[in-house]
Amino acid sequence: MALAQFHIYTPQDFQKYLMNTDFSREITFIQNHHTWEPNYGSMSAAHGEMYWLESMRNYHIHDNGWSDIGQNITTFPSGNIGLCRPINITPAGIFGANTGAICIENLGNFDAGHDQMTQAHKDAILFLNAALCIKFNLKPVKEQVVYHHWFDRKGKRFPESKVNDNQVGDEQKTCPGTAFFGTNTIASAEANFFPLVNSRIRQITASGTPAATSLKVNADVLNVRSGPGRSFPTVRTITQGTLVTVFTSGNGWSKISNTAEEWVFSIYIS
Repeated sequence: MALAQFHIYTPQDFQKYLMNTDFSREITFIQNHHTWEPNYGSMSAAHGEMYWLESMRNYHIHDNGWSDIGQNITTFPSGNIGLCRPINITPAGIFGANTGAICIENLGNFDAGHDQMTQAHKDAILFLNAALCIKFNLKPVKEQVVYHHWFDRKGKRFPESKVNDNQVGDEQKTCPGTAFFGTNTIASAEANFFPLVNSRIRQITASGTPAATSLKVNADVLNVRSGPGRSFPTVRTITQGTLVTVFTSGNGWSKISNTAEEWVFSIYIS
């Protein structure tokens, strides 16, 4: 199986991609994680968002023995959202509890005393959880939006009292962090995280889904590639005057399918 093609979006562009794309896998819950490493201190001009996605993939394949990067989605301190393992493929997020899941990795170490989450990052995490709830008809409740810390190492949920009384100890990671929107307990999620996700759901619903854009090909023949760049192979060609629907765009490239990786150079459509 080919490795995932990474795409980095603004929250608005991710929403456009998500809401205008059809998925075949049944999604029943959302996992929230933190990367721990890399963290905020790992980010630099030389080691940016795409670098760390590739680095995490390398670690997951060569150290963990997985087929690809584990998470479906990564959020960044900038507020950007990275599409990683395809949503149609089951993630490697919580051992024994991945079927039906979307795995979100939030880049940073959100244990108390470590990374102070940027406002842009907070907004992206809330936006992403809300948009996924809308797309897959989920609710921000403890059964459908979960933290890694709530599960034992076989994928079974700890008793709620054990999590809320901070009795998990070294039976599981602190993930997504002991200071993630309060703490990593179920009670904290219900008091501090879920209400904010619910508020964002209402905002997104009120503003509506960004529409896909229809444009015409203005070149004699236009190559459709399997990714956003000339290094990706051509999968087909389309001719001048062909009407295409643009589902998302960035870095000079436009995605013209909601079911396949089909990209064209944006200057040749108008």
